[in-house]
Amino acid sequence: MKRFAKTDWLDLGLKSLAKDGPAALRIDALCETAGRTKGSYYHHFSGREDFTAGLLEHWAQKLTEAVIDKTERQEDPVEKLIALNRITDGLDMGVETALRRWAGTDKAVAAAIAKVDKRRIDYVASLLMQAKDIPASQAIDLAVMNYTSLIGTQLMFTEITRERRQRIARIFVDILDTLPDHT
Repeated sequence: MKRFAKTDWLDLGLKSLAKDGPAALRIDALCETAGRTKGSYYHHFSGREDFTAGLLEHWAQKLTEAVIDKTERQEDPVEKLIALNRITDGLDMGVETALRRWAGTDKAVAAAIAKVDKRRIDYVASLLMQAKDIPASQAIDLAVMNYTSLIGTQLMFTEITRERRQRIARIFVDILDTLPDHT
């Protein structure tokens, strides 16, 4: 049997969280799902707090920094914005939804989400300022508008189809097209 690495535990944690919420992150539940012993878990984590901290860092890396790294492969800031929308449209956002619900009862989770939200918004705002001749305050407002649209559709109980999300993203692009290009 292949050794279960720390990232295996964290990937399992994200998957379990997305499927069943924070209750699925109990050590017994994770060990049962993984088919591993508590010793394997405790080899990597000192307890639930340590696991949660690692899980939040892993989430930020996989669903923020790795996405930004992929986006940065484009040279043009407009192409980066298009790539970012394409990448995020293809992600399973179940973990995002579960984390945001969990944040209502856990201050550490809420703090991690606030940090990631700021990073994501600042990144989009920086791309907007590179692409368009707009002040930082307007770029941040547009980034917030775009980001809250993404987050809002994740938290809605009414189904938002991929096609509808793409139409909404197109409206955002249409708004950007009306702004003067950065020279």
